[in-house]
Amino acid sequence: MKTVILDCDIASCLAKINRIDLLWAAFPNFEVYITESVSIELLRASQAGFSFPDRIFKSITVISLNQEERMMLQDMPKNRSIHFGEAEGMILSKNRCAIFLTNDSRAVRYCRDSDIKVLDLRDILFLLFMQKALNRDEIINLIRTIEDNDHIIIKNKLELLDLMKLDHE
Repeated sequence: MKTVILDCDIASCLAKINRIDLLWAAFPNFEVYITESVSIELLRASQAGFSFPDRIFKSITVISLNQEERMMLQDMPKNRSIHFGEAEGMILSKNRCAIFLTNDSRAVRYCRDSDIKVLDLRDILFLLFMQKALNRDEIINLIRTIEDNDHIIIKNKLELLDLMKLDHE
């Protein structure tokens, strides 16, 4: 079965707006996982009093590195801009032919340079539109909700919306 592996930023973003369900709309017939490192990061947020991690733990399974992948993690170049959870997700994605979902631009660049399949939040939004899971107006509302609740700015959103307009004509 096809697999997607989430970085903490994507999982958290969707959980904060209570829309984890969008992952299965964007990736029907895919298994969806978080890594052990992402799980630990979310546990810390939960212990700090945040409720959004519970929504992730209820619906997404934790995937572990095998011994060979642990060795790959040790051999990975020491890139300070790539966090441990991202590195773990990248190795799993590359080794298991999965798609890595992250909204970290440095991680996206690293994946593209390393032939790791990667999608960011903007790509996921476009995929939701292409899968007809959400229409353009719903995507606009979703972008507003994400930006308001997760305090992130989705880059090039006007280009994304223009693409949706062209595809809709």
